[in-house]
Amino acid sequence: MALGSLYTSMAGLETTTERLDTVSQNLANTNTQGYAAQQTAAMALPYSGPDAPKGTDVISLGESVDTRSGPMTRTGSPFDVAVKGGWLLVRTHNGAKALTRNGHLAQSANGLLTTMTGEPVLDSAGNPVSLPLLRSMTIGANGEISGIPAGSASQQPQVYGRLYLAATPAGGSLHPLGNTLYGLPKGVSPSRATNASVQQGYLEGSNVSSVKSMIDMIDVSREYQLQTQIMGDNAKTQTELNQIMMA
Repeated sequence: MALGSLYTSMAGLETTTERLDTVSQNLANTNTQGYAAQQTAAMALPYSGPDAPKGTDVISLGESVDTRSGPMTRTGSPFDVAVKGGWLLVRTHNGAKALTRNGHLAQSANGLLTTMTGEPVLDSAGNPVSLPLLRSMTIGANGEISGIPAGSASQQPQVYGRLYLAATPAGGSLHPLGNTLYGLPKGVSPSRATNASVQQGYLEGSNVSSVKSMIDMIDVSREYQLQTQIMGDNAKTQTELNQIMMA
């Protein structure tokens, strides 16, 4: 019986360790632009099989992403955009599509509109946004990009495409890819957000609540301490039982 409890405690400790890592990551990204808080879920299932020990196993369900928006901060930069009610669609370095709310953008040497880590931002047709050198640029609420080319005598802005404003997938089942990029569920293609709008000159901050994360850290630290204490007590009990049986 003590051995079964030890297995359960070990499984619980593994899940608690995952939660500790997740909370630590959230706290570390409290001030990261466009960061979406991560959550760890688990469920308990009884051991199964002919030689299964008594007790319950704890199965990790992996990490999920909190898709709620973060606070908006005005920067005034024409290359900064915040998307209300949606995400920017980008192409990762391995060619896959991903979502991001980190609208701190830049123009690459070859004219592509990119994230600060170099991922091309995609337009409404799913192609990278390509821009000439502009002396002024405007990104409208619908994501339309217009501007006046540098050196042009004309004062009439030209349109260079429209940002793809993506919707959160049903159920919000995104997975973190790093660099505030979030991958779509397997087999799911991006879809347009019907009510999304863009605010040029703003950035969306992290949606992590520092107060909640600190409370979570205290809670999960206590849980970790309890799990290790239970494991120690179980191991001691098992040793005493073995000594009695061998006497």
